[in-house]
Amino acid sequence: MKALKIALISVLLLPALAFAEGRIAVLDMEAALAASKQAQVLREKLQQEFVAEEAELRKLSEEGNALKTKLENEGSFMSDDERQKLTALVQQKYQQFQGLGNRMKQETQGREREFLQQLRPQIEVILQAIVDSENLDLILSKKGVVYAKPALDLTPRLVEELNKL
Repeated sequence: MKALKIALISVLLLPALAFAEGRIAVLDMEAALAASKQAQVLREKLQQEFVAEEAELRKLSEEGNALKTKLENEGSFMSDDERQKLTALVQQKYQQFQGLGNRMKQETQGREREFLQQLRPQIEVILQAIVDSENLDLILSKKGVVYAKPALDLTPRLVEELNKL
């Protein structure tokens, strides 16, 4: 819905912008950050830090799937008490899996937010230099633009400049 609003506003603004003699560019900030060397280093660091947790997730998944398969295959031959215990064990494995997955996701997102906060001042300086050198008047989010010539896309240039840091 937000993207639709941005696209609609962009379309409505284009006639007015066409009369202006300013220069316009587009930028995909998320793609630029994701493609940067700094983001690659962060991803590798997080991968190394979460090796044990990922192994634990795989283990919990395998155990849960094995228990579920056992319940499906042998459940009709079990007593109600055995079936309930096995069902509870499957649910416990699922909850452990979900809990660990959520903790990893929250930690990763927190670290990514820190990364963005640290990089934000440098990005602003780089963007200002690009705006000044290209004499730009407006930078639109690439996500809200239906079409833009590749020459108007600042994303590769921002990645290049970020990688120089």
